[in-house]
Amino acid sequence: MKADDGHFARLLADLPELLSHNRTFVEDLQSRCEFVVVKKGDYLLRAGEVCQNAYFINKGLFINQYINEKGKECVTGFSSDDQYPFLSVLSYFIKSPSDFEIKAVEDGELICISRQNIEALSLAYPPFAAYYQNAMLVIISKLYTLFTIRQSCTAEEFMSHLYEHYAWLVNRIPDKYIACYMGISNEWYCKLKKRVFKLN
Repeated sequence: MKADDGHFARLLADLPELLSHNRTFVEDLQSRCEFVVVKKGDYLLRAGEVCQNAYFINKGLFINQYINEKGKECVTGFSSDDQYPFLSVLSYFIKSPSDFEIKAVEDGELICISRQNIEALSLAYPPFAAYYQNAMLVIISKLYTLFTIRQSCTAEEFMSHLYEHYAWLVNRIPDKYIACYMGISNEWYCKLKKRVFKLN
């Protein structure tokens, strides 16, 4: 469905004032966006599809996951309305079928912008091009940063890091998805969580 003024409050607050106060830009942006409602468990992208859109999360929590040839799920990242509200996958950048999926962990509401419209807005409004490029760099950076920390820590150290720096993640995401991201069983994750919470 088409997005209206009420759907854009969070995105406009995230934009530089130079853009959010430019009525021509705002009207152009709104005309190029779709408002998407998803239910918990819905997919924005399935493996094998080419990601043609980027999303801004107004409400909800999403995971990126990889499914191996044996059907095993591997969670590779998290995005929410509180943290990292822009959502996309590598397929968007390289324009090839995705190995990854985007799944809703909560009921969600998003603003969807197609690649074609992002490119048109970027050409017409250079400040938007800079803003969007930075948003995409944040997506890449947050994936690598958390992955690097996980690889350099023990499971208990990483759990402590999540508790200290990613409380939103620990408090909102079901344990099974964090355990999957860490590569440990759900039972072991729950034991670690209790141990770390006692220390903090």
